[in-house]
Amino acid sequence: MKLGLDHIQIAIPEGQEDLARAFWCDALGLPEIAKPQALIARGGFWVQLDGLELHLGVDPSFTPAKKAHPGFLVTDIDHVAQRIASTGQEPAWDSTIKNRRRFFAEDPFGNRLEFLQKD
Repeated sequence: MKLGLDHIQIAIPEGQEDLARAFWCDALGLPEIAKPQALIARGGFWVQLDGLELHLGVDPSFTPAKKAHPGFLVTDIDHVAQRIASTGQEPAWDSTIKNRRRFFAEDPFGNRLEFLQKD
């Protein structure tokens, strides 16, 4: 048996798709992909990652995820850190795991995000 990931979902506040797109699509450069027609009325949007999808889903009673978080594997962490810095926040670098450069950041709504590059 294999177990893999098809997508990750991150909650966003109702009516904040434009701000989420500015972060995920404009700042980080992820391409938006079409949602199935039956799901469009729920709000939110989807973007393409390398090999899977990121779903930005509207939660009417949104609370940011401060502990649980996705870890995004990247090939040029310095470039990603610069793009995060362009949004007005400073990446929080962490060196506690050997053979991995990583930092933490937040999306515009306070959801915790981790970006890492393996040596």
